[in-house]
Amino acid sequence: MLTATAAIPPRGTSTPRRFALLALLSLLAACKDNLPPVTPPAPEPLTEPDARIVDTPFKKAPRPIIGALRAPLDKLPQVENFELVGYNPLPNPGDTRPRGLNGPTAVSGNCLYVGSRVGRRPGTGADFGTPALPPELLILDIRDPSKPEVVGALPTLLNATSRELRTIPERNTLIVMNFRETGPDSSAVNNYQIYDITDCRNPVLKQTIPLGVDRPHEFFLWKDPRDPGRFLLFSAIHLGTVREPSLRVFELRDPPNSPISPDPVASFTLSPAVPRTEPIDPGAYRNDHFVFNAERPATQRNNVHSMSVTPDGARTYVANIHAGYYILDSSRLTQGLPCTPHTVTADATTNKDPNLCLRKLDPEPNARVDFTPPNAWTEHSVYPVPGRPYLLVSGERNGVDTCPWSVGTILDITVERFPQVVSRYLLPENLEANCYAGGPGDPALGREFSPHSHLVFPNLFFISWYSGGLRAWDISNPVLPMEVGVYVPKPAPDIVEPFRNSPDVWFWSQPLLYNGLIYIADINSGIYILRYKGARADEVPQQGLHLSNTNF
Repeated sequence: MLTATAAIPPRGTSTPRRFALLALLSLLAACKDNLPPVTPPAPEPLTEPDARIVDTPFKKAPRPIIGALRAPLDKLPQVENFELVGYNPLPNPGDTRPRGLNGPTAVSGNCLYVGSRVGRRPGTGADFGTPALPPELLILDIRDPSKPEVVGALPTLLNATSRELRTIPERNTLIVMNFRETGPDSSAVNNYQIYDITDCRNPVLKQTIPLGVDRPHEFFLWKDPRDPGRFLLFSAIHLGTVREPSLRVFELRDPPNSPISPDPVASFTLSPAVPRTEPIDPGAYRNDHFVFNAERPATQRNNVHSMSVTPDGARTYVANIHAGYYILDSSRLTQGLPCTPHTVTADATTNKDPNLCLRKLDPEPNARVDFTPPNAWTEHSVYPVPGRPYLLVSGERNGVDTCPWSVGTILDITVERFPQVVSRYLLPENLEANCYAGGPGDPALGREFSPHSHLVFPNLFFISWYSGGLRAWDISNPVLPMEVGVYVPKPAPDIVEPFRNSPDVWFWSQPLLYNGLIYIADINSGIYILRYKGARADEVPQQGLHLSNTNF
């Protein structure tokens, strides 16, 4: 029924105009029964024919909480709100095919560095019937980001993976973190190498921090805002036969040339109050986390996986493999005040000592945000949101048969001793309901959907998500994170040595922002240089180098 209430002129309007309006409304009412029926538009066909797939009801960005379902391999690329600016396949020296097994990235000046995930050149070694050649850190000229060009290859350590890289551009310094990939553990393969990159195409090794049998994993590089020549390298000891302390801090003075002590200036461990390994009831885990791989852990590891440090150095946020997340007071260490260097947590009284260099903010050893079990993943990443009382955390569960892999969580740390979960962010592949034969989590697809490394701004973050590619999330409302960008390229067809023998997409590396463009490597296919064009693109800095594993 039509109503004229909203359209009738107010009192005082001329009578002829009111009569005309009423006449028009009467005519419309008389005609409405004779109008032809309106046929609603046909619904768009589903891109995925399998009706069992659980997906977000939103088909276009933004999508709240649950992001976009990954398109099938033969339907790629899948792009929303990103523009491809440049690409390079990252071949071995003398070749044109993508080498595969690409590792981390770093930038200084006009040079981009890309490390390797293996301890030999891809395509060499026993499996290929050739001697294993040393792996290389590829060097690209990015003066023109639309045409990145490989201009050099720095041989790195045979049998070691150059798994993490950082640069200090104003000091012409490159830091390469190596750890054993094959063979025995020793300082020859487990170390940090410090290079002078005054000529960024020709790095010169200046010194090494040896770690012996201890393998480093993730590290955070903190620059002292009060002393620009002082840097603290926060290192996790993660793989192999881990020896505590698994959080160690090394001091670098005026790198790359000044000598660096091999002894940490500070360290932290939860043990023995929380043992490095302890038995766990396999029945404590969710049954639907073991659909394709029925092997449940009977022990859990409680050593450090990664960490982040606030710009002022007052807080260090720690991700522990199976013991969750917790916060350290690191203010005495970073301010250069006298402090007790090594924290060994014996009980609930240990961290009450105000003179510790690294002190657990809540001294109770078991006061941690702990999701495992019942979830089967390991805790991986923890990043503060700049200028806001929130942490972005996420797990990791490697393998193509470990659906639903892991998810991300946003924690409110307004009261630091009592972090609160405010929301989660995930992809449809991370829903337990999608772990079935023929579904998005089927191991036959050769994929993994673990969130991995973040690039965080106050209202927006970018994250590598293995086979989920690069994703962008709006967190202006942290209770309702919204996916606002997707970049999943079509993989290169001919990889010298593909990761896990899979032809799929593998975005693992830390996203870097350099002069307004995002640099990210696919393990198989090469380096991608992207421009983000979605929501809050105006908040993305257009100058300088930005990454979330340093404070500068």
